Amino acid sequence: MICDLITDQTYLEDVACNNWEELVEIGGGLLVKKGSVEPRFIQSIKDTIAEFGPYMVLVDDIAFFHGRPEAGVREIAMSLVLLREPVFLAEKRIKSAITFAAVDKSSHLQLMRELGGYLQDEGFLELLRNHGGKAAIMERLRKGAVLQ
Repeated sequence: MICDLITDQTYLEDVACNNWEELVEIGGGLLVKKGSVEPRFIQSIKDTIAEFGPYMVLVDDIAFFHGRPEAGVREIAMSLVLLREPVFLAEKRIKSAITFAAVDKSSHLQLMRELGGYLQDEGFLELLRNHGGKAAIMERLRKGAVLQ
């Protein structure tokens, strides 16, 4: 399912930005442009981070940005942004970010299980951390996570 959500429209690599806020704007902006979320969803992500801190950096160098379903989410959506140079959220370094939008608190649980598999796949994480390239990343997403 993730390979259905991360497409040419929702994938960017070699992106330059100055801070995590700008990264949220870029990743969320892809979902706005696609029509999956309203612009206020981006602020929802920032508000959640302000309230709860940097917990959205789930594994070293990989952020999983998400906001509230009621903040203008129209459909389940996901984007992937790979950075040229890392940015920081508090003390946590970010080299790539997945931005995720869910329509409610339960319909996306299978997708979260799939993402959990990818977050345990060291080969996939290395691609995200080290500019693995779009072709390699998309191929890995099509094949599924490879757990060691």
